[in-house]
Amino acid sequence: MRHYLASAGNKSIASRCSHLSRQALYQRLHLIEDILHADLESGDCRAQLHVAIAALDAQRARHRPGRT
Repeated sequence: MRHYLASAGNKSIASRCSHLSRQALYQRLHLIEDILHADLESGDCRAQLHVAIAALDAQRARHRPGRT
């Protein structure tokens, strides 16, 4: 999902960056769409997911052990 969002929905680039075949990437994206009840072709949906992942990353970074 991260590679797909980072590539602005370009499946060719996302499959290359994630070291997955296009077919495997498509299967994972369809599964994600089913779980989230979302349309990953929608730019608005991708933007919302991108923000959500960035927020999750920020939250995880704040709670890392050993952080001062």
